[in-house]
Amino acid sequence: MKKAIVILLALSLSITSLAATIEERVQKLSLEEMQSVIEFLGHDLLEGRAPGTRGGQTAEIYMRSLFKWMGLRPGVGDGYMQPFILNGFTLRNLRVKAGELPLEYRDDIMGTYTGPSEHFSVEGDAVFVGFGIATHLWEWDDYKNIDVKDKIVIARVNDPGLIHEDLFEGKILTYFGRWTYHIEEAARRGAKGILLIHTDETAGYGWHVVQNSWSGEEVFLPSDVDNNLEFRGWIKESSLQKILSAQHIKLESLYKKSRTRRFKPVPLGFKVKLEGSVARRELTNHNVVAEIPGKTRQRIVLSAHIDHLGMDEGQTGDNIFNGAIDNGSAVAAMVLCARVLKEMQRDLHYSVTILACNAEEAGLLGSRHYAATTDRETIVANINFESTPVWEETSDFMGVGARFSTLEDVLKEVVQGEGLTYSYFSMSDQGFFYRSDQFPFARYNIPAMWISAGENDASGLKKYPNFWRTDYHTVRDEYKSEWPLEGLRQTVKLTLLLIDRLNKNKTAPVMKKQIPFPLYNK
Repeated sequence: MKKAIVILLALSLSITSLAATIEERVQKLSLEEMQSVIEFLGHDLLEGRAPGTRGGQTAEIYMRSLFKWMGLRPGVGDGYMQPFILNGFTLRNLRVKAGELPLEYRDDIMGTYTGPSEHFSVEGDAVFVGFGIATHLWEWDDYKNIDVKDKIVIARVNDPGLIHEDLFEGKILTYFGRWTYHIEEAARRGAKGILLIHTDETAGYGWHVVQNSWSGEEVFLPSDVDNNLEFRGWIKESSLQKILSAQHIKLESLYKKSRTRRFKPVPLGFKVKLEGSVARRELTNHNVVAEIPGKTRQRIVLSAHIDHLGMDEGQTGDNIFNGAIDNGSAVAAMVLCARVLKEMQRDLHYSVTILACNAEEAGLLGSRHYAATTDRETIVANINFESTPVWEETSDFMGVGARFSTLEDVLKEVVQGEGLTYSYFSMSDQGFFYRSDQFPFARYNIPAMWISAGENDASGLKKYPNFWRTDYHTVRDEYKSEWPLEGLRQTVKLTLLLIDRLNKNKTAPVMKKQIPFPLYNK
């Protein structure tokens, strides 16, 4: 009995000691250490870190150098770089007519041609497809097996829950409300093109974000453009209203029809014609991957994307999208976690993979490639960092998407143990779980979340949600030396405590049975 008590006491002291070590180690992180990665990745010399550019390649090399400097083991055979091929398309000019009315590129319409020709002419009958959603999860089918092959479909973004809170997940945007899904579904249906109707409310951001995000080179995995869909883009709601008015069609009447399960696609009685030219190229991009071996092959994957939007050559003045917060601060959080974990390697039960993934802004392409090609059977969980807060500490902490697995139960214990409130992102109506690199892991039924300090900062100014409303995907997302970075420190600390708790539990988290998005086939 005495022996058992001694063993339990020793184990208790060991657990307390390691938690105390994490607390002490994180508190010793200097402001300069936390600044360094953000300052470098957000510098003008990296030109916005777009995939396949000099700045993007510099970011890859920088991450490889950091991993080497920290003594992390290569994560791709005997190297750190995981290559994957992308197809790049840069629109040179675009002329659009809907019926007899012209549309102005940038003012009325944004988009990308991904067909086989350098000079293109795409024409098709316009069809309104409502939300363009077809899923058995909510018994919803906007297409009703009506053939839209070679048509130009016009679709709402978001999902019916935006209008009726008893549909889908109510105000919480689902995977089926994301613009990426609407495009994927149109491609599956054989459409020739798709125009997504933009409003600030349904998209969750202004037209300027669409302009900034779609103005440079657009990159795709080859499999994503191996279909009949040659044009994918956005149209302003006000511009569409003018076109429909010329056809004596009221957009609000179409919207009203699309609000029920009885909706069927509506032919609009005019053609859309898109002409222009595009520069095409094939480029090799890289995820940068490292490993910290633990006592078992089972592993936790830490991820953060290193790419951003690059430069807008057509914009005067400051035209570099530096992405200091999106996603420099998140990469800094991941690197600092890796550094501390390396120092504590002998205490790790699970191995840890450090994944600096690429082409997130183009549709989670790097994380999709990694999740599709890695040994998924060894992955216990994915903890992703995205746009980590750079301001003061918060009284709350969140795991975006943790609710889909038992990972949330463990995180809640850690958060409450630190005297914080476990919270849910107030902007969940914008579907953030589906917009960053945790999502491809979740679609393979792997517990995954985006981890972050919360919104309730000491100043009461709600700086984190304000960033998403004002500076997200703009040239204003620049490094600032005056940031206190305590929210970043807090994120690092809670992540390490979570990993420590998972290591101590030695019971892998699991996905819940009811999840509101489709899984990939394993």
